[in-house]
Amino acid sequence: MRFLYCACAISSMLHNWSAINIPAATSYITSCKSYDGAFALIPGQEGHGGSTFCAVASLKLMGQLEHVLIRDRTWFWSLVRWCVARQIKGMQGRPNKNEDTCYSYWIGGVLSLLLQANASFENNSSNSNSNNNDGEQQSVSDHLLDLTSLKEYVLSCQTDMGGFSKTFGAAPDLLHSFYSLAWLSLSNSYNHNIHDDTDGDNDDRDNISLRQLDCALGIPLDRTAIFQKVFTAP
Repeated sequence: MRFLYCACAISSMLHNWSAINIPAATSYITSCKSYDGAFALIPGQEGHGGSTFCAVASLKLMGQLEHVLIRDRTWFWSLVRWCVARQIKGMQGRPNKNEDTCYSYWIGGVLSLLLQANASFENNSSNSNSNNNDGEQQSVSDHLLDLTSLKEYVLSCQTDMGGFSKTFGAAPDLLHSFYSLAWLSLSNSYNHNIHDDTDGDNDDRDNISLRQLDCALGIPLDRTAIFQKVFTAP
């Protein structure tokens, strides 16, 4: 699943899908569905936060997310439920595991991609009221996770050296520093619900300014625009 995601990310950045058999890739992803709605690295294995992100992001990049997951309402809500159940204070990658900062992005990113696609699907549905769906979807998105606790956990893993660690008290590393910042960028859209600035109690860490993220690619949106400019044929 990881290699498939890499291939999809490269194809998306190059704006060239000639090397990807999209029906075959989609079929492989669906074959990795676990009993609980999550995705495994290979068929028959346990669902996992990292492989679930790779699967959902690949479907998004290939334009297959709505066809595979959003229209299958049972699967869609099973996966949403699985993701939400991964929160302790921070996020765990699978049941009965410890919290880990990188899963704030892997799981939080999955929920973001699913809810964005679901909102688009409902707004385009002939039997839905688009004026009501936007507010309803925002409410669902804002309340699925305890965003205050999640943000506090991620920030608690920032060290005096500047980076972020896997868990509180551990040494920082580049991978967990990157994905901690990726989640904090992704969470910026929820900041208005995380803190009430009127009480005057917020510290500087509550006011985090990070560039907007392309969730499926895990890079800033302005970098995505550069790829589009460079690799799109005139």
